Amino acid sequence: MPFTDEEVDALNAQENAYPLEFFKDFAQKITVYEDDDIWVVDKPAGLLSVDGKTLKVSLLARLERANPAVKLIHRLDMDTSGLIIFAKNAAAQTNISKQFIERLPQKKYQARVFGAWEQVGATGKISVPVRYEPTTKPRHIVDHDWSKHALTLYEVIAHEECNGQTVTRVMLKPVTGRSHQLRVHMVHAGHVMIGDPIYAEGAALNIAPRLNLHAQQLRLKHPVLGAWIDWESPCPF
Repeated sequence: MPFTDEEVDALNAQENAYPLEFFKDFAQKITVYEDDDIWVVDKPAGLLSVDGKTLKVSLLARLERANPAVKLIHRLDMDTSGLIIFAKNAAAQTNISKQFIERLPQKKYQARVFGAWEQVGATGKISVPVRYEPTTKPRHIVDHDWSKHALTLYEVIAHEECNGQTVTRVMLKPVTGRSHQLRVHMVHAGHVMIGDPIYAEGAALNIAPRLNLHAQQLRLKHPVLGAWIDWESPCPF
């Protein structure tokens, strides 16, 4: 839910009051891999990837306090947790950014969606365009007339129970990288992600304390070594 102006001011003031040691400890705790060129971290849910217009509390800002050389490559939604990669120099940033443009990195997300969706082991794809809808900010919607396609591959992992409700654990592989793509594609499939503060309502929203979407696996080419490297983060739900 959006923060009030007073809450934003309080959060910004609190962030500015932290000592340098806080940011170094934070960075160390979430680091998955680091070398001279790249920095892979496990982003907590509820933290912006980059500063917003008013809220100046973000993953990038905190990492910059720990190491001013860090450079942004891609983002995760505020409500999403999991793996995100940063560069530590301009050459690495350019190399990996080009990989993302060419759709070379392989990303897998784990999610839990409301209700029983297909059979365990079922696989498939959702290929419908997703665009931002300014009249319902910050929502995105499926628009079949939109020019930019969006493609998600999925696999049903398990049917589970969460606070008395049936949910389905799925692995999602975005082939394209549209904003809110996975969340909107699950809505389109008829099974909204549980705990989603933007798209879920009623029981689907209330049975989980956070959005159940986690960037679990990331694979790409090291910008200097040229070798493919895989990282994985344990799913927290």
